[in-house]
Amino acid sequence: MLFPLVAFLISRLAMLVIGLVARDQMLDPVEYVWVYHDRVWLDIWGVWDTGWFLSIMSHGYDHAVSTNPDTPSQANWAFFPLYPMLAAVVADLTGLSDFVSLLVVSNLCFIAALIWMRAETADLYGPKAANWTVVLLCAVPGSHVFSSAYSESTFLLFVVGTLAMARNGHWLAAGCLAALAVLTRNFGVLLLVPMAVYFVERELKSQTHKAGWMAGLLTAPRSRPFPAFAAAVLLPCLALGGFMAFLHERTGDFLAFVTIQTAWGRTADWPIMALLRPVLELGRFPLALWPSAIAGWVATGLCIVLVWKRQWAHAAFSIVGLAILLTAGLLSLFRLVLPIAPFFMMAGSLMACWPRIGFALLPAIVLTEAYLIWGWALGWPVY
Repeated sequence: MLFPLVAFLISRLAMLVIGLVARDQMLDPVEYVWVYHDRVWLDIWGVWDTGWFLSIMSHGYDHAVSTNPDTPSQANWAFFPLYPMLAAVVADLTGLSDFVSLLVVSNLCFIAALIWMRAETADLYGPKAANWTVVLLCAVPGSHVFSSAYSESTFLLFVVGTLAMARNGHWLAAGCLAALAVLTRNFGVLLLVPMAVYFVERELKSQTHKAGWMAGLLTAPRSRPFPAFAAAVLLPCLALGGFMAFLHERTGDFLAFVTIQTAWGRTADWPIMALLRPVLELGRFPLALWPSAIAGWVATGLCIVLVWKRQWAHAAFSIVGLAILLTAGLLSLFRLVLPIAPFFMMAGSLMACWPRIGFALLPAIVLTEAYLIWGWALGWPVY
């Protein structure tokens, strides 16, 4: 437990220093509009979507889209409720401001996720891979979002927990954590994919080897763990369905959280085209999207490695998750892939196998993250 805590403290302190220096060097503070706290060392952790989470905490979900010229046609129902709800509980219990409560939830969830990720990676790939995984989570470009007033760290915790519980056959626990993930982000419903793969591997593999896949699948409903697995599958579906029903009552649209995305400039795209577009449009590809393009290429490579290593549950979740994210284009992709835990587990495993390559890449990783936290503190449009 000590190693994740030390990595967390060192990385967050370094990010804090960079953010404070960036704010001190800000050329035109008047243009910076995301001021959530009068103490700069806290204020640097909130920007862009932070305001939407605060709006949910202060007055619940909007009844209509925004008419503000800075946020035209946008609404806070693009964001799921659990993260601001947890922060509201913290605020009620401690008397802290809403913004600080968001930061408390983010950092506590990130610490818990680091500890759980290290344990899970150690079981799968060994202790050296586990340590590398922790280092990558704390240093990877975009890692500062885990400590900011965003929902990434909360979602990461539930993703790790769901995968760990499903791998060990604790189906009801996995279902509960998957439901919490869904209430944090709609992306959480994709955890049904690795849960199903783990169920096949744990409960049906021996039967399918003896009688064939079709016979094994037909006998699945009669297996002893099937009721618990069925309940585990139902829980995240009910969580998503409940939120969709609420949105329909509020907005008249069951899929309001999807249709509102166009207000942020997200348009449907083919995943392969999203990956190729930086090369096809090399001369005019936006500089702000390059971190996401690189993240997409790295994530694709890690998906291939997961398949090669036959980590079927992790591979299925990663491939489906990355494909879904790419259908919305590259905007913010480097941030959105951060909670896909198998990427970091496999990357940590590769670093452990080739530590010289790992140590050679680490400075570039750290410098890129330093550049991004600098831009985050200044409100650059890369998120």
